[in-house]
Amino acid sequence: MVELFLPQQDQGQRKITQDRLELFKYAEDYRQQWDDRAIEWYKLYRGWKAELPEGEARANLHVPKTYEAIDTIRARLVKAFFGARPYVDFIPMPIHGTRDHLEKAEQRAEVASALVDEQLSKNNIVSKYYDYTTSYLVFPAGIMSVGWRYEKKYMRQPIPVPHIVQTPQGPMVHIENQQQESLNTVWDDNEINNVDFFDFWIDPRGTNLDTARFVFHREWVTEEQLIQRLHWLNQLPEGEMFEFDLKKLRQAGAKLRQGFWERQSKIGIQPEERDIMGQRSEEEDTRKTLYELLHYWEDDRRSILVNRNEVVWDGPSPYWRHQKKPFVMESFDPVPNELYGFSAVSIIEDLQEELNTQHNQRIDNVSFILNKMWKIRAGSDIDESQLVSRAGGVIWVNNMDDIEELRTSDVASSAYSESGQTERQLENSLAVPPVIRGVEGGKTETATEASLKSSNASIRYDVRILLFENQGMKRLAHLMDMNNQQFINHSRVIRCGPEESMSWRQITPGDLIGEFDYRPSGTSVDPAANKEIRRQQLSQMMGFLIETANPYVDLYELTKSWLEAFDMRNVQKFLIPREVVEQQQQMQAMAEQALMGPPEQGHGPQPESPEQGHPQQISPGATVAPGARAHPARVVPGPGGGPRAE
Repeated sequence: MVELFLPQQDQGQRKITQDRLELFKYAEDYRQQWDDRAIEWYKLYRGWKAELPEGEARANLHVPKTYEAIDTIRARLVKAFFGARPYVDFIPMPIHGTRDHLEKAEQRAEVASALVDEQLSKNNIVSKYYDYTTSYLVFPAGIMSVGWRYEKKYMRQPIPVPHIVQTPQGPMVHIENQQQESLNTVWDDNEINNVDFFDFWIDPRGTNLDTARFVFHREWVTEEQLIQRLHWLNQLPEGEMFEFDLKKLRQAGAKLRQGFWERQSKIGIQPEERDIMGQRSEEEDTRKTLYELLHYWEDDRRSILVNRNEVVWDGPSPYWRHQKKPFVMESFDPVPNELYGFSAVSIIEDLQEELNTQHNQRIDNVSFILNKMWKIRAGSDIDESQLVSRAGGVIWVNNMDDIEELRTSDVASSAYSESGQTERQLENSLAVPPVIRGVEGGKTETATEASLKSSNASIRYDVRILLFENQGMKRLAHLMDMNNQQFINHSRVIRCGPEESMSWRQITPGDLIGEFDYRPSGTSVDPAANKEIRRQQLSQMMGFLIETANPYVDLYELTKSWLEAFDMRNVQKFLIPREVVEQQQQMQAMAEQALMGPPEQGHGPQPESPEQGHPQQISPGATVAPGARAHPARVVPGPGGGPRAE
C-alpha cells in the first residue's frame, strides 16, 4: 500500500474542494426539511409509538394498516415488472436502410435484451427492486444507482493434474486435483444498488435527474477499497488525481455518521458512535477504517470528496456513452415541476393516526369497565388494595354508604362504524380494497361486484405502472444498455431465452451496437387481483379460438400465457417445442392427403401446385398440400398434448 502525503493542498485542489463543499451544503440545507417528514413516515411504516409518561395507564398500540397497504402496492408493482422473463424487450429504432439492415438490427436487439436480462438476474434485481419500491412508498423518493463494476480476485481452484503411477498392470495415468491460486475476473458487468434516501442529495433547482445540475451520492468504503479505487481512477487517460494525507482524512471522518443511523435513532435504535476498527493505534492495521465518499455527479463530470475534507479526484464522467447521471429516481406520486412528490405513507398519515386513536380509545373504554373506579367517603378506613378487581374479591366497609362505584358506560356502537369508515377511507386513498389485498370484505359481495372493484382498482394501478415504466424501468434499461456498449470489449457467451436450456450464444462487442426502444415485457401481463377470473377468461378465450379455428391468433403463445396464469414458474418445461409442433402439423396434413387419395381429374379448375401459386396457410408452420381441403382445419389436441388439425 502506498500513501501519498501533502502538507498543504495546491491552489486548484483547494478551489475544487471549496466549490464542492458549498454545493453540498446548499443541497443538504434544502433536503433537511424533507428529512424530518421522511422520518415521521418511516415511523408509521415501522409501527413505532412514543412511550407514554411513567404512571400513565392507557392504550398505546399501532394498527398496522400502513404496512398492509404498502405491502399490497409493493407486491403488485414488483410482480408487474419482474413476474416473468425476459424482463425488458428491446425494439430497434427506425432507421433508413435495406431489409438486411433491419434484420441485423432485430438480431442485435435480441442480443442486447438477453444480455441486460442476464445482468438483471445476476444483480438479484427482484430483491433490489423490492427495496427500491419500499423506498419511494415510504420516503419522498426512491433511488437506484447503475454503474459498471470490474473486479478481480485471487482465488483458489482445483486444477486436474495428470501424473503417471506404477500399478501391477503397468504405468497408468492418474488425474489428481491440485489447488492453484490465480487472478480471476469475478465481476465485469453492470452493477445495480439501492441508494438510501439519506445518502443522496440533489440540486434543489431541478425537477428530476435530467434537469438537476448536480447530485451527491454518499458511499462508505474501507481504506483498502479507497486505495484500490483511486489507483484504478489514476490509470484513466482523463481526470486529475490529487495527493492526500490518509492520516488527516482519517481524523476528519471520526464524527461522521452513516445515513441509516439518522432514522433508526428516532425509533429507539441507538447508533454505535465508536468505530472499533478506527480506534486502534497507528502501528496496528487500519485497513478496515471506514471513509465517507461523497461522489459529485454532473452529466459529464465527476468528483470524489473524502470525509468532507479533500477532493482526491476530479475529471470527466466515465460514462461517456449515455452522458447521464448514473441513477434512477422516482416518487410514488410525482408533483408537477417539483423535485419530490408524495409518498404512499404521506397520503394516509392522518388516517393512520386517527385509526390508532380510535382503536386505543376502545381499548381504554373496555379497561375502565373491567377495572372499576370508586368513590370513598373521606375518613373511612377502607384498604385501597381491596378495590383492585379480582375474582371473589371482598371490600370490607363499616357503612354501605362509605363506597360507591363510578360507572363507565360502554362505548357507543357508532365508534366501531367510525373506525370502519376510517379504514375504508385509507383503502380508497391508495386503491387497496379487500379484494386487492386478498382478504374478505366487511360485507358479502357477488362475483360481479368483486370483479368490478378489482377492475376499477386495476385501472389506477395500470396508470401508475405506465408512469413507473416510463420514468424508471426505461431509464434503467437505457443506462445498462449504454454501459454494455461502452465497457464490453471482448466476446462472451450469453443465453438468449432464460427458459430454454439450449440457447447459449457467443457474441462480440459489435453485436451490441444500436439504438433501441425499451419496453418492460412484464407490464403487458395484467396482474389482476382476482386470478380465478383471469384464468376463466383465458380458458374461455382458448375454447372459443380453438372451436372457431381463428387463423389470426398464435395458439402456441396463447397456451403459454394460459399456463402462466396458473403461476407456473417454468412454463417452457411443459410445452412441446414450437418446431416439434410444426413438424407434427405438417405430418398430419400429409397423412390426411394420403388418405384422401389423388384429386379427381375433371374439366373444372384444378388446384394450383406449389410452383403455380402460394400454399394456403392453415396454422403456423403447416401448409395445405395439393389436393387437400381448402377450408380451414379444426384444431384439436393431438398426441403428446400438442394441437393437430382435424
